[in-house]
Amino acid sequence: MDRPGHHFGEIPGAPFGTTWKNRKECFDAGVHRQMEPGIHGIQEEGAFSIVVSGQYKDDKDDGDTISYTGSGGHEQYSDGTREQVRDQQWSDPGNEALRQSYLTGKPVRVIRGFELDSEFAPWEGFRYDGLYICKRARKEKNRDGYYDICRYIMERIPGQPPLYRRSTTFGIYRPLPGSEAVQPPVPAPASAPVTGRQRLMQQIQESLDTDLRAMGMSSRPL
Repeated sequence: MDRPGHHFGEIPGAPFGTTWKNRKECFDAGVHRQMEPGIHGIQEEGAFSIVVSGQYKDDKDDGDTISYTGSGGHEQYSDGTREQVRDQQWSDPGNEALRQSYLTGKPVRVIRGFELDSEFAPWEGFRYDGLYICKRARKEKNRDGYYDICRYIMERIPGQPPLYRRSTTFGIYRPLPGSEAVQPPVPAPASAPVTGRQRLMQQIQESLDTDLRAMGMSSRPL
């Protein structure tokens, strides 16, 4: 019997647009059964899922097409940033699994993370955005021209619900042109904080406003 998440295609109970607060919840749901690596798969069979989360600066997300960077070759520093310090290799299990998907044409689940610098990224958490096919797998130089990366071109399978796109207002999404898609619940007020500290101050202000309204009073902004 296959382990949870060790199959190709959509996971029952986790349709398009399902969002989790963190990678642990995504792991537990069986949608991406890796806590850190961005590629989950088996070398001989292919990749079951990938996470596009902004960890690699060579990634490019155009929605229905993703130019995805393979695993390995990076050092992670204490501040959370990554820097490529050596070539990526096909021998990496994740890289080989996704290259196998290119050969087989099997679908790959794509999860986008909130830290991804893309209008298609969720405002919060990690969101399942449907099935993609790996259309190309090759080696090329990274954008600095120093090291080899494993480059994959992922294309979304037609006929799925349209992707959500961020609006210019925090927490609000807008559908692709011509779409009637229902938008997910707004996770935060429309006046978007830019930093974590601003978001915290906003939450404190909202809590204060609620308490004061209960007492029949009004507050001034913090």
